[in-house]
Amino acid sequence: MDLVLLRLSALGDILRVLPAWANLREAFPGARFRAVVEDRHAFLLEPMPWLEPVVVRRRKLSNPLTALGELNRVAHLIRDGEASLDFHGILKAALIPKLAGLSERWGDGVTKEFAGKLQTHPLPFRHQTRYEQALGLAEAFGRSRGVEGLGRFRPVLKDVALPDAGDVWTPSTRPRIVLVPGASRRGAIKRWPLRHWVGLAGMLKATCDLRWSLGPEEEDLRGWLPEVTGVEALPRLGFWQLASALRQAQHVVAPDTGLLHLAVVLGVPALGLYGSSDPVVAGLPDGAGRVLRTGISCAPCRERSCQRRQCLEDLPPEQVAAALLETSRAAT
Repeated sequence: MDLVLLRLSALGDILRVLPAWANLREAFPGARFRAVVEDRHAFLLEPMPWLEPVVVRRRKLSNPLTALGELNRVAHLIRDGEASLDFHGILKAALIPKLAGLSERWGDGVTKEFAGKLQTHPLPFRHQTRYEQALGLAEAFGRSRGVEGLGRFRPVLKDVALPDAGDVWTPSTRPRIVLVPGASRRGAIKRWPLRHWVGLAGMLKATCDLRWSLGPEEEDLRGWLPEVTGVEALPRLGFWQLASALRQAQHVVAPDTGLLHLAVVLGVPALGLYGSSDPVVAGLPDGAGRVLRTGISCAPCRERSCQRRQCLEDLPPEQVAAALLETSRAAT
């Protein structure tokens, strides 16, 4: 069997399909698996060496003058595949197996830009998490081959080999918690207010071993946030070294961003702070963590230009601290 798996972007979305991809691998261990991803995210496949990356050059794909040529180039690379499973549902992703001439083209039920019209086996739409969406596609494909049980979630990176992060934690019996105040520039609307993060750190640092996780877009915070809060930041680490550091924690607190979903697939209990994000579609699998939100009438909205951000402003650090305490008690 030769299967082509498609998910072009983004970082968090690719992480969310890994459980489904791992289930397919477990069900069909002798199959060849090729994953069509953008060049900027091909590194996400590294812990799963059985996934052969088929790299789409983002610059070429984003340019109207070169996009079709890039799609044809990638289609040529997968033309001998038996079936494709589209975990993205946009026109660019759906075109690749169509141009390749694959006769069996599955879709997960979420389609944009008429992508579903190019699929031979589109699933019906369901309002569910992206994890469930991907797992549902794996389940449906498995059943078509007489295999059941591919729709179950599991933290697929919990035990995989990862590079050593070094001594980022001190020996302690206190619970280790990673605080993630950042989000990408495109996802800036998802950021919880910094004063709330500072307040949360003040409430927790006497009883918990805390670390800030600060990425390249939070370099300005690295200069003052640890000093103001008395909480160390994790050192600058490669992505998979950072994953190794997160895996040693008992909790990760983050907005709806890539590191929240990295924690989920690592098996670290995640506490998501949601404002404009849909708590269903962008939610977490059962047992993987918890979503906190205010539930005000205008949220979720996915409106990136909102200036009020009341949906996050009105989520107090006291509520987050209480949720962490409750989760810790439940775990023990």
